[in-house]
Amino acid sequence: MLEIQKQLKQFESTISMERLESFLQGEKTNLETILCAYKNNIIISQALYPELSILEITLRNAINTMLCTYISPNWIENEIQNKNILFDYDFSLLNKAYCDAQKESKNKQFKIGKVVANLNFGFWTNLCSKKYNSLLWTKKGCFKAVFINYPPEKKQQIHEISTNLCSIRKLRNRIFHYEPIFKNPKMLLNKYNQILEILSYLPQDNANLLRDTSTFIKTYNLVTKKPEALYEKS
Repeated sequence: MLEIQKQLKQFESTISMERLESFLQGEKTNLETILCAYKNNIIISQALYPELSILEITLRNAINTMLCTYISPNWIENEIQNKNILFDYDFSLLNKAYCDAQKESKNKQFKIGKVVANLNFGFWTNLCSKKYNSLLWTKKGCFKAVFINYPPEKKQQIHEISTNLCSIRKLRNRIFHYEPIFKNPKMLLNKYNQILEILSYLPQDNANLLRDTSTFIKTYNLVTKKPEALYEKS
C-alpha cells in the first residue's frame, strides 16, 4: 500500500491522491490497475450522459406542462408572488432561478422559459416527493399528465417514483463531481435500469434521440468483460 501511495504522488498536482486512492481494489492493486479504473470511470460516466440529460429535460418539461395545465398557465409568476404550492427550500430555488433569468435577460425580452431551464434537476425531483401529494399528485389528472405511460395496472403512487429519482439524482451528482460510480458494476446497471424505467413512464418525444445516442450497454459490456480494452494501443 505504501508503495502504491508513493507512485500516486506523481499525480497529486493534477488528479489528487485522494481521488486515485478511491479506485484502490485490494492489496494487490497496482498503479496500472488504478489508472485503468480511473479511465474506465470517465468512460462509463460519459456513456450515461444521454440517459441523464434526456431524463432531466423530459421530466422538467412534463412537470412544467402539467403545472401550466392544472395549476395555472402563469404558475411561475403566481408562485413568485403568492407562494401557493412550494415549500420553503423549493421556493428559494424558484426565486433564484427567476432572479437569475431576469439578470440574464438584461435588455432582451424576458422569457419565462428561461426560468424553467434555470431550475436544476433537484428542483424537479423534489416536486416528485410525497410531500406534494395533496398539492399536486392526488389532484385529478396531474399524475397521469406527467407519467403518461405509467402502467394502468399499478396504483398511481409518487413515492416509488420519488425514491428512484432520488437515487438517480445521487448518481448524476457523483458523475458531475467526477466521483467513482463503477466500483459495483451490478449496482450501476440497476441504476441505469431505474433511469430507463422512469423514462418509460414519461412522454416518448425523445425516444428516438435516446436510441440514436445511447452507448451505455455497449460500453458497460466492454468495460466489465475486458477493462483494459478501451486503452489498448493499436
